Amino acid sequence: MKKNSNNAITQLEQKLLKILKEEYSFYQSLYILLDKQRDIIKYDRDDNLLDLYAEIERCQRRIQESETKVTSIRESDPRLFRLASIYPEIRKTVNSIITLVKKNLALIEDNKEYATNRHDRIKSEMNDLRSSGKILQYIADMDPSPQFVNGKR
Repeated sequence: MKKNSNNAITQLEQKLLKILKEEYSFYQSLYILLDKQRDIIKYDRDDNLLDLYAEIERCQRRIQESETKVTSIRESDPRLFRLASIYPEIRKTVNSIITLVKKNLALIEDNKEYATNRHDRIKSEMNDLRSSGKILQYIADMDPSPQFVNGKR
C-alpha cells in the first residue's frame, strides 16, 4: 500500500511540476506582453494597441483556466496534493511564479499610470477642440455686416 501511495504522490508531483512549468512560461510571456504594452502607451504608438489589449484579455482568460486546473487537482485529493506540493522542485517553481506575478503586477501599475495620464491628456485636448469648435461656430453664425472703412460704406 505504501508503494502505491508513493507512486501516486510521485505521479502527482510530476503532473503538478509540468503544469507549473507551463504556468511559469506563460507568466514570462505575459511580462513581455505587458512590457510591450507599456512601451506602446508610453511612446504613443497606437497602431498595435488594440491588438495588444485583445491579447491581454486572452491572457486573463488563460489565468482563470490555470486557476481552475490547479484547484481541480487540489480538490480531487487534498491530502495527496499537500504531500506533492512540498516537493522541493514544486516549491521552487511556485516561488518563481510568485516572483513573476509580483513583477507583472508592478508593470500593470506602471501601465495604468501611463494610460491614465494619456487619457487625461486626450480628454484635455478634446475639450480644447470643443472650445475651438464653439468659437468657429460662433464666427460662422455671425451675419455678414457691412464693413466701414474710413467712415464710408
